[in-house]
Amino acid sequence: MKKKLCVITGSRAEYDLLKPIIKKINSEKSFILSVIVTGSHLLKKFGFTYKKIIDDKIQIKKKINILPENDDEHAICLAISNGIKKFSLLLKKNKYDFIIVLGDRYEILSFVIAASFFNIPIIHFSGGEVTSGSIDDRIRHAITKFSKFHFVSNERYKKRVTQLGENPKKIFNVGSTGPENIKKEKLLNKSELESQIKFKFRHQNFLVTYHPVSYEKDYGLKNFMTILKVLSTFKNTGIIFTMPNSDIKNNYFFSAVKDFVKKNKNSKYFISLGRKKYYSCIKYSDVVIGNSSSGIIEVPSLKKPTINLGRRQNGRIFARSVLNCEKITKKKLNNLIKKSLSLKVKNISKKVINPYEKKNTSGQVIKILKKITQIKDNHKVFFDFN
Repeated sequence: MKKKLCVITGSRAEYDLLKPIIKKINSEKSFILSVIVTGSHLLKKFGFTYKKIIDDKIQIKKKINILPENDDEHAICLAISNGIKKFSLLLKKNKYDFIIVLGDRYEILSFVIAASFFNIPIIHFSGGEVTSGSIDDRIRHAITKFSKFHFVSNERYKKRVTQLGENPKKIFNVGSTGPENIKKEKLLNKSELESQIKFKFRHQNFLVTYHPVSYEKDYGLKNFMTILKVLSTFKNTGIIFTMPNSDIKNNYFFSAVKDFVKKNKNSKYFISLGRKKYYSCIKYSDVVIGNSSSGIIEVPSLKKPTINLGRRQNGRIFARSVLNCEKITKKKLNNLIKKSLSLKVKNISKKVINPYEKKNTSGQVIKILKKITQIKDNHKVFFDFN
């Protein structure tokens, strides 16, 4: 009998990591897949990125909007409760054998809570990772405890999931699909990219993504303003911004970027570039700057250095091409930019081994899915170390 699987996606970044798995599941005769779209995919502010899923010829079973217009703490709490309400109605009407989720977003947590009360086994990707500067860290570990099976991207992350009381026999280290996506994507040449994004690359170029930091009093805005002050001195450098995700106080960061671009004609911002253009922009940039997980997980596979700023990604495993700066000052950032552009760091980046990269990640996932989806029992026992 065919197994009914349900995949939920709530953001552009998470979808890109799920896409190769979704594609392979759809090609398997033993599975019937439903794709549920929620979160920032459905908001104009974030570029209506659900359209990218349609462009990829992936059928969307249901679009469920749970996000409010505001971006404060109360609004996010309402989004979670609204999500539990709406997702429970979906699960009441549709019977699924397994739920597949990825990552650490609050939208996904609300779906996982609802699915757990319907006693549907949950398969979680990207557990065991640590981002101690963000509330995503707690959400990720909470989703781990709700989940029956775990696909992790590194052996250290497998150990962490085990430390949370999960059975190591149900944890699979397959790597991340991010590096796999890069290897399979045919990138644009510079003239094609410039034509499509309407931006002229300079002799030197930066790609910048900075998300709100939930554990800081001002959500990292003061640090971001320091970053922008430093970037404003690079008048002859092309600077591309990709906008932050739907975290608390994201509006402040949107406004700061828009104001910067208005005053600095050597820069441009994008709400959502899409995977091909995003990877192509990295290819023609000298360094990626910010606090996005992409700079940690994907950029090393494109052989470019990353300047990782602040505490948001604290706890992750870093490739040698990642330069960290926890306490952000103008002097420190200027020195790190200078270092990232040095021949030494460029050579390190060209030869670096990405700790998140494994061979045929999505193929390994499908092979394991075929086995574990035959297990009917959803009972979990806390795994104790002897």
